[in-house]
Amino acid sequence: MQRCLDLAKNGLGTTYPNPLVGCVVVKDNVIISEGWHYKAGERHAEAQAINGLKDKKLLAGATLYVSLEPCNHYGRTPPCAHLIADSGITKVVVGAKDANPVVNGSGIAYLQANGIEVITDVLCHQAEALNKRFFTFIKKQRPYIILKWAETSNGYSAPLSKDLKRPVWITTPESRQHVHKLRAQEQAILIGSATLRQDNPRLTAKDWNNINPQAFVLGQPKISDEALTLFKDPSHAQWINPKQQWSAHQIAQHLYKNGIQSVLVEGGTQTIQSFIDQDLWDECYIYRSSVKWQSGISGPRLKTKTTKASVSFGQDQLHHLLFKKETFSPKVSIQPS
Repeated sequence: MQRCLDLAKNGLGTTYPNPLVGCVVVKDNVIISEGWHYKAGERHAEAQAINGLKDKKLLAGATLYVSLEPCNHYGRTPPCAHLIADSGITKVVVGAKDANPVVNGSGIAYLQANGIEVITDVLCHQAEALNKRFFTFIKKQRPYIILKWAETSNGYSAPLSKDLKRPVWITTPESRQHVHKLRAQEQAILIGSATLRQDNPRLTAKDWNNINPQAFVLGQPKISDEALTLFKDPSHAQWINPKQQWSAHQIAQHLYKNGIQSVLVEGGTQTIQSFIDQDLWDECYIYRSSVKWQSGISGPRLKTKTTKASVSFGQDQLHHLLFKKETFSPKVSIQPS
């Protein structure tokens, strides 16, 4: 099962709206085939593993391990539970059950009804943690929310004023590359209109793998914004344009209704602080530079956290924090591809 989880991680950033899934097929204690889900609309992990085996006779009596319950519905691809049942595989080991009501045990039930032995909840907590974005979206009816900002050693995140429309770099190139890694993993990125106009950011992952998140800008658009870098590619960015100021919960609901499973909230301070003040976040990354400024705009301030880990990027310190855990309860039905 650990191998399934490791394989599933290969799809981080590319499977939305589908979950991360890895699969291996074992015969006589030897892995004979494996697969993972790469992108919505393409073969699921189970289909990759089964169809990737040249000699299908080897499937007779084999055991299939999969990190998430096989689907039992038609989307853009046929049901994996049906493929498994028709393959000759006699045993299936599942990491975590799929909380999506469209599946929610029906895949396991189908396999059992077709004479296949099913073992569940193997490395279940690890499997659920791997798909924290997917489970949060289904069970909490909101995206998985990650906050991120950089600040000087004395707590400033931006200068009081500047001459150029570009970001003022506080951190090292290594830290900025790590930010691009974070962007590549999440489905969306959120900034406020002030950050858009002051920094003219690209909000890409070009320094990692160039898998760019969908960008959202909070605020009232102006005609002059069309000349900014972010809106030169209309498919890359869109506005969240409420008639009146929205709370963080309303922003999260807007993203949820647009099918966004995870969002990286990058700025500015006011936008990030609104999520902090309403206790609406799951993870936080703070890049603290060794640079010290005499004045500036203060960075956001956290008030609740549970765990903390730090790592160095040259002269910078990255602090990674997790918010308090909440109890999941299924509320909504969605149908991944």
